[in-house]
Amino acid sequence: MRPSTFPRLMLLVALLAPTIGLTALAASLPPAGAPTEAGMGLSARALARQIHEDGAEATIKTLDEHKAWPQLRRAVAAGWSGWIDLVPDLIIHTDDQTTARLRTALRLALPRNPRAVLAVVDPGNGPLLGAGALCTPHGMTAHWRTSSIRAVSDIHDIHLTRQATDCQAALSAASAVTGKANSGT
Repeated sequence: MRPSTFPRLMLLVALLAPTIGLTALAASLPPAGAPTEAGMGLSARALARQIHEDGAEATIKTLDEHKAWPQLRRAVAAGWSGWIDLVPDLIIHTDDQTTARLRTALRLALPRNPRAVLAVVDPGNGPLLGAGALCTPHGMTAHWRTSSIRAVSDIHDIHLTRQATDCQAALSAASAVTGKANSGT
């Protein structure tokens, strides 16, 4: 490189660095319209405190009164750990429709945050939060199934081994029976 080229190159780098930095920042932000916890008017920490202080049943009544279930489900489906952690305390006290919707939110979160979802999976494979209920591809797209299999197989946590194994078995069961993944239709 010629000596006169170096200052020009440094000037180019200095001019482009802010643009590159802003591009990287923009890429790291959630997409426009994506839910953010601050914009929800409800926080996982406040809800956890309410469950601890008032109990799950009283918290469920409050969620009903404030029509806050859709916000909670969106946060769970987005894969936000603090929200996912609340589901086991709440789900045992919810009606059938709310239970099904919470499980669907957890299923949607599986490829996004498999560690958090597996942490709430019942290692005894129970009916509410067992891998058979949360990791089934029934009604989900083939892409969801493929992404979930990949995400769960990337978890290498000794405390989640049983849940990951059960989840992988449930994810694979549909293709073993039908020979293909469920299309979600």
